[in-house]
Parts: sequence; structure tokens; C-alpha cells
Amino acid sequence: MDANDNGPAAIPACRRLRSKMYYVFGREHPSLRVSSPTAQYWCSLTTTAMGPDSLPCRPESCQAHRACFEGSQ
Repeated sequence: MDANDNGPAAIPACRRLRSKMYYVFGREHPSLRVSSPTAQYWCSLTTTAMGPDSLPCRPESCQAHRACFEGSQ
């Protein structure tokens, strides 16, 4: 599946979302598009598992509906 599909890889998670795999494989790693039960996620702004809006950081919740969302540039 690639970014042109309508599947999970096409979901634009916030660019501030981080997991350990972000630093190994980069922004396009699947764990930043679809939640992994073993991954730990955090926000690069708050450096915690909670975003600036006090809601948890996960690929499915770090979406455009949140006020703190930052799209890719």
C-alpha cells in the first residue's frame, strides 16, 4: 500500500508525532500511520505521551481535527 491509496498509509498523522521507529526509518514508517500495540508514541512539542491539548498521542488521534495538528510540509 502506498500514499496514493485510501488505506491507513494515506492517513496524515501530525508531523510532531514520534516513535522510536521515526528515528530509525523516518517519517514514512508504517508505525506512524497505524498504531502498533507495542510502540510508544510522544509529541515532539511536549516530549510526553500527551499532546499540547492534553490528549494522548497515537496515529489515529493525532489528526487534523486537533487544534495542535501540524501537517507535513
